[in-house]
Amino acid sequence: MCGAIVLTLCTFVLPAAAQLTSVAAEHTWLPWPSVWPAAHPLAPVVERVLETDWAEQPAWKVPMLVNGLSKQPLQCQITAYCSQCCDGGGRYTRWGSHVRRGICAADPRYWGPGSVVWIGEPVNEVCIVEDTGSAIKGPHRFDVCMEGAHDMCYEIGRRKTIYVPLYRVPPTSRWSDKPKNWSPPVWKLGQ
Repeated sequence: MCGAIVLTLCTFVLPAAAQLTSVAAEHTWLPWPSVWPAAHPLAPVVERVLETDWAEQPAWKVPMLVNGLSKQPLQCQITAYCSQCCDGGGRYTRWGSHVRRGICAADPRYWGPGSVVWIGEPVNEVCIVEDTGSAIKGPHRFDVCMEGAHDMCYEIGRRKTIYVPLYRVPPTSRWSDKPKNWSPPVWKLGQ
């Protein structure tokens, strides 16, 4: 309710600079942009989200991105897949959900189901770990779902990029079905 009121005020009354002030005043977890580490790869992502569609994002996403500003980016190796790929990935993840954009596969020895990472260029997306794969080995290896963009799977190939771990679920060998209406927790600054 409060978010809807702020969105209405920001959209129709306040100029762009005041929008960020209103958002920061409403959400105490949001540090001022002047204290963000300017060289951090998430800084432009957070700024873009706050300037455009922050109220349309899931409640967990913006706080988790802002909290990610305090974490070091790491190197990783990525590949991409979709349900049209010939490697037999299929239409469902190991967590039992449909294959779709915004998810990735990771090594279950390091990442539990529901972990969240931001993956840099050329993906530049927040991804939830909902899948695994026999070729995905190690803590810094991800297979990103590009459902609906089969050509991107070939374009990405196998490459190095950066990632920021936003939320890590402890690894488990048993992955049951994804709970109905599941989403990552709403992250508060400093957690």
